[in-house]
Order: sequence, then C-alpha cells, then structure tokens
Amino acid sequence: MGPRFRQDDHLISSLLDLANLRFTRTVFEAPSPPLKLPLKDGIDELKSLQQCFDIFSDKHSLVESFAVLGLGGFWNPALKNKLYGYLEHLARERFAIDGSDTGEAGDRGIVTALRKNLELDVPYPVYFTSHKLDDDPRVLATHGKPIIYMEDEYLIISLPMTPWPGRAALLPGGTGGP
Repeated sequence: MGPRFRQDDHLISSLLDLANLRFTRTVFEAPSPPLKLPLKDGIDELKSLQQCFDIFSDKHSLVESFAVLGLGGFWNPALKNKLYGYLEHLARERFAIDGSDTGEAGDRGIVTALRKNLELDVPYPVYFTSHKLDDDPRVLATHGKPIIYMEDEYLIISLPMTPWPGRAALLPGGTGGP
C-alpha cells in the first residue's frame, strides 16, 4: 500500500485485523443464556450471508463487498477511502492461487476465491496478510497455517504492498517525503 497510505501505513494492520476477525472460525464452547448452539459468527455467518445476498459475485466489486461487510475502517473515513482506492487498484495486478496464475485481475481473483471458499460445505477461515510488491506484484492466495499458534487450515490472501520510507523520508537527504 505504501505511497497510497503514507502517514496511515501504521493502520494497515488494523484493517487486515478487521478482515481477519470477520472471516475467522469462531468456536463457542458454552454460550450464555438465552443463546443456543450453533451460533453463527465469523466465516459461518459469512457463508449464510453469501447464500442470501451473493455478496462475493460478478454483481459486486471487491470494494462493494468489503463496504457492505463494514471492512473499511469505519473509525476513519479518510483511511476507508484510501483502502477502497487500493482495492480498486488491485484490478491492475494479477491473481495467483496455490502458485498458479488464474488470469484474473487481483480484485476479481479475491472475489472468486472468497466465493468458491464460501461455497464449500465447511469453508476455510480466511487470513489476510501482505507481501512486498517488489517480491511479487500479484495478489497471492494459498492454503495453509498462517501463524504458528493456529492449527486450522486457512485460505490465506496476501496483498502486494510498497513500503513507504516513513521517518527516513522526513530526514535531510531522505527519499520520498510526506
């Protein structure tokens, strides 16, 4: 994201965390009354919403799908607009899943991957992360364990980002700038 977010780069992790919380598998061991099992939350709720509203489809852009789910940083309208601009920009990048280029643009590839995942009887929870655009400009999706303390298999979606030099850009002789 880098240059697009600049002084808001430190908030990118909050946006990814918000998406990760929305797409996780929630385990309820003992619900408080009056709630009863099974409760729908996280990926299970999204599966139900997808069946009812076709959120991830050719009818909707990735931005529209994220907006309807409240995944835009509701606490900061400027940040939300930067995120939506970044997601629209992913149309210029390619999409690869499990090492194979799909031929889709990055934004459409994410929509397709999420739609197909939510069509599974038991969908994978989804984990959003990032990688350096210089290492690979594509949006990358894989299946695996994103963090060592998570035993569940996830659909991992990694977004290409360009780092902004931050403080270094503000120093005399620094590159970039605010």
